[in-house]
Amino acid sequence: MDTLSLATSAVTVLSPYLVKVGEKAAEKIGSLLPEGVGKVWTTIMAKFRGNVIAEAAVKDFVNRPGDQLSQSSFANQLRNLLEAEPALATELARLLDEAKRQSGGTIINTGSGAVATSGSVAAGADGMAVGGDVRGNISIGGSENKG
Repeated sequence: MDTLSLATSAVTVLSPYLVKVGEKAAEKIGSLLPEGVGKVWTTIMAKFRGNVIAEAAVKDFVNRPGDQLSQSSFANQLRNLLEAEPALATELARLLDEAKRQSGGTIINTGSGAVATSGSVAAGADGMAVGGDVRGNISIGGSENKG
């Protein structure tokens, strides 16, 4: 797996959990995450420690995990680190596979920040997702755009 894909995968795995964790200190976040995801986080944080630019990207990512620019900045710093340390890239790939197995499946990002895990359903911006079945009187629609 190339380093950009690996960094992007890490962001995809971490983002939904960071949104839930909120504004906790970066050092404490690892203990608040599911075990596999926590290992991904603590492994990355151990390597970012002492790098001012990487630490700034972490702070921004933690404070705004759903923000595309924050995610990109974090992913770019991670990609730089992975390119400099190929052994870490191998370890991170292993940890991401483990985290995905523990979550019960592949994590899917629909592109708008909506994430589906473990066979669930997610809808993107202005979309609708239904898991299971739908019954009863259902009306979908609204006023037509007559522009």
